[in-house]
Amino acid sequence: MGKIVWHIFYKEWIKTRWTYLAALVLGLATVFYVFIRVENGMERFGAKTYMLKVLYDNPPLIYYRMLLYVPLLIAACVGVTQYLPETVNRRIRLMLHLPVANTRLVLGMALYGVAAVTVSNALLYGLFVAKSAALFPAEITLPALKSVLPWLLAAYPVYGFIAMVALEPNRWRALLYAVTGYYLISPFVVCGEAPGSYFSSALPLLAIAAGSFPLLLYSSYRFSKGER
Repeated sequence: MGKIVWHIFYKEWIKTRWTYLAALVLGLATVFYVFIRVENGMERFGAKTYMLKVLYDNPPLIYYRMLLYVPLLIAACVGVTQYLPETVNRRIRLMLHLPVANTRLVLGMALYGVAAVTVSNALLYGLFVAKSAALFPAEITLPALKSVLPWLLAAYPVYGFIAMVALEPNRWRALLYAVTGYYLISPFVVCGEAPGSYFSSALPLLAIAAGSFPLLLYSSYRFSKGER
């Protein structure tokens, strides 16, 4: 199992690396841009006035708003480049007929996607933490970190539903999965008026992500059997 997974990881990396790296660089550049704007704002208004705007303006100044869709974009890039060529060109059908259990093959692909999303999330969050802590006190940094965390977690169900839709052989089922994923995830990908107000959505997002992966295996089974 271990050797097979590493072979799958290598194959998926070759297939997705340029799109993934481009999306990751764009995401990290967005974090830098956010804090360039923060530093410009502090120079313009003064650091104290800028922090008061973040803390007490109504609605508050949410300086990290631009990061809202960045983790989702990276997850979508991984999912689309990983599964769409396989299903459009029917290459995955050949792979699923190898003398290895379909579950292992699809699980290896899914593990690669989860690993790629986790690496990008860790880099984005680590950079955001470092830059926030360097410019703001804990009273501002901690609520901001709580606000950004659900956006990062939302990347996992986004990846799971994209994979599930791509592997589903029935168009109407795929449409149903896409609509369901949209309505399940969109309430959590919000920029609330109060920083940290959506931190409680972290556990539901993890539950949605966990629920999408068994359905991914089910879609791959239907695809391998040629069901409609």
